[in-house]
Amino acid sequence: MNIAETIYQHVKIMPIDKALEVLQFIAVIETNETKNNTLETKQPDNEMLEFMQNLPVLKKRSDQEINQAFQSMRDEWV
Repeated sequence: MNIAETIYQHVKIMPIDKALEVLQFIAVIETNETKNNTLETKQPDNEMLEFMQNLPVLKKRSDQEINQAFQSMRDEWV
């Protein structure tokens, strides 16, 4: 017995309201599968990544240098 026949055997002995619930569940799964396929075919938006990669970098700074710069700005605000 294949999976469709097994499902059919279970559903045919269910009360009608439960069988309809199974049918609705199947519809949800099919809808989600269609949405997933659509999302996979969409190309990701890489505008922000391109923008960041094209920013001019004057020099590389260590974490300590960055922290010192932030601390200087904090000190100015106080």
